[in-house]
Amino acid sequence: MALTSGLNAQVVTGLRVPENSQMGQYTEWQTAEVSFDDGTTASIDYRMAMVTRKGVACHYDVEVKNNSDLKLDIKLKSHYYDKMVKSNFGDEIKETLKPGKSLVGRLICQGCKKEKDVDTDDFGHCAACDFWVDIYVSK
Repeated sequence: MALTSGLNAQVVTGLRVPENSQMGQYTEWQTAEVSFDDGTTASIDYRMAMVTRKGVACHYDVEVKNNSDLKLDIKLKSHYYDKMVKSNFGDEIKETLKPGKSLVGRLICQGCKKEKDVDTDDFGHCAACDFWVDIYVSK
């Protein structure tokens, strides 16, 4: 995952669930080191799971842990293409995390309709949708 800076914030971009995963199975924990404009640093851990499919909606959980001694503002921002209305959408979750605390955010990707003549399970249909999450960290 790429880590870039901007206006006292950092971002983990393009977070996705691997296609070889399973419904309800989290990815391995990843660590991101965050540097701020004032020279301070922080560390977060993050992971993601596709947790369920309901109708044409795929539900994902993203967990973020604050491993630093700073209070951090976390923003989870999802991006997806809705196949039914043929447009781009996304959700956003914002939360402040005290040192040592974590959050689990539920993000939903709509418009993941089943493709005709494609024999796959719910995980496969969700994995075929164009969905990713960015994590923004600021203090």
